[in-house]
Parts: sequence; structure tokens; C-alpha cells
Amino acid sequence: MSVVHLVPGPGSHGVVRHALTLLAQPPLTGSPVVRGRHLGSPPGLHPRLAHLHVTDHLWGESPDAAAAAVERVAQRCPVSLTLHDLPQEGEGAERRARRAAGYRRMVAAARGVVVASEHERELLLACLDGGPVPPVEVVPLPLDAPDLSPSRPPGSGEVAVLGYLYPGKGHLDVLDAMAGLPPSTGFAALGAHSRGHDDLVGAVVATARAQGRVARVTGWLADAAMHEEARRVAVPVVAPVHVSASGSVGSWIAAGRRPLATTNPYVVELARRCPGSVTLVERDDLPAAIARALADPSSTWLEPSVTIGPSTAEAAQTYADVLAGWAR
Repeated sequence: MSVVHLVPGPGSHGVVRHALTLLAQPPLTGSPVVRGRHLGSPPGLHPRLAHLHVTDHLWGESPDAAAAAVERVAQRCPVSLTLHDLPQEGEGAERRARRAAGYRRMVAAARGVVVASEHERELLLACLDGGPVPPVEVVPLPLDAPDLSPSRPPGSGEVAVLGYLYPGKGHLDVLDAMAGLPPSTGFAALGAHSRGHDDLVGAVVATARAQGRVARVTGWLADAAMHEEARRVAVPVVAPVHVSASGSVGSWIAAGRRPLATTNPYVVELARRCPGSVTLVERDDLPAAIARALADPSSTWLEPSVTIGPSTAEAAQTYADVLAGWAR
């Protein structure tokens, strides 16, 4: 046995969905998958390499607990990691320090690390703070061929944010940017709230009500329903406060949309790799950009000439090649 993948957490979690989607591709379909944090008791599995799909809260109740769980796997066999949600300055000094310490321990146990962007590579290096750096590979989040069927008049006059509701995702920032728009322009939050943040649903509804507009929070949506919603709203927006590789951007693109994206290193990197895939907007210009998009709906749809990638199959092949090298 060469490589086994450890993927803890609920199937609805973005990191888990990403990992299982890649593992369903032909280059990786033969890989054993453990849906948990350990390889099991003897006889168990004894691979040359265990690849762990990691954000700290999927591996423990605290960054220290997550690091300890990764270290336990590393005591049994060599490990490599795909790291998500890397610590960054915007989350506050105390929280970042705790998480950075946990990530440093996890990385110290690893033979190699995968991240989803050059920006995340820089976050990782900052987190390691001059300590040892294992091989780091950048494998961008997959962007499969978008739905380029003819665009249509939106089924709603809504401005929308897609993905889980949690602090810093940008829902309230987008509503603030809509303050000068007519109350007839609605707001849609496409997706469920993250665990422990159900209060944010009430905050979104109350903020919209104070502006005289309606906010719609869909709750969890199956893939087909999310795709349909992404194609029916008027203006797609991506406006996170914290910067990370974003599956939400990919969901908009898959639906054939060109979202307004507030400028940060990740979306600038995406725009450079796939020109025309997003409309970059400075955060201070978001109110005017939303108004422009409402006046020109065609600007929120992808042009057929836009090149999108890597595909899921291409990303899976890169993974297979990288992990085969680390397993030798």
C-alpha cells in the first residue's frame, strides 16, 4: 500500500467535500480513505505515506489537540498534509498565535505540504516563523468547465453571497454596501450557517429589515439547487474579510457567473491565472460596483472565451504525482 488519505469531519464541510471530490477522480480512486483522525488499531493500515486533509478544527477541539492528533498518526508512518484555513493576521493576534503554534507542530511532523495558492504558501512561511520548511506544493482549487448556457434575466433582483454564514465571510459587509440601493433590491445568503453562528442569520435579516429590504437565507442547498440559485440571482459577490482560497468563488464560476470579488491576494492570483473569471473590486468601491452590476447584468456572466482551470481531473493528477514522490 502506497498512500492512504485521512479525511475527518462531516461530508458537508468544504475541506471534506474538496478532498472526497479529488479522491473520486481516476488518478486517486484506488487510494484507501479513512474517514477519521487515525489509522485504526492493528492490523489497521500500514501505508508508506498517510496524507491528511487538515484544517485545525477538523482534527481537534483546539489547535494543540489537532497538532497532537496529527503527531499520533506521524508516529505510525510518514505523513503529508493538505493545509486549509492557514493562520493570518486578520483573525487577531492571540487566536493567530495559538493556531500558528499548532500548525507549526503539524508541519514539523510532515514529509511534505500541499496548499491551494501562492498566497497560502506565504501564510504558511509566516506561520513557520523561520523554522524548518518541508517541500510545499501549490495545487489550486479545481475549477471545472463552467455552465455557459445562455445567460438569462435574473429570476430575482437580489444581491447574493454564496457559502456558509460565519463571521468574516462578508454577508454584513455586502448589506452595508447595499444601504444606498432601492429597498426593492433584495439580499440572498445562499447556504447554511456554520456551527455556532446561527445568530448571524438573525443579524442578516435584521440588517436588511433596517434598510427596508428583504433578506433571504436559504439554508443548506444540494449541489443542483445551489447551481440554480447561483444562476438566478442578480449580482454575485465574494467579499470575505479573512483571505483564503475560496470554494465559493469556484461555485459562482461553475454556474457561469463572474462574481464581484473584493481585492485580496487570493482573488488577484485567481484573476491572473484565469483572466475574466472575476471582477476585482476595492472594498471601498463595493457600493458603486454593485450598482454598476445591477445596471449591467451582462457583466456578471462569464464570457465563453474565458479559460478556467485546473479541472478536478487535472488537480487530482497533480496530487497523485506529488504524493507518489513523497511516498517513495
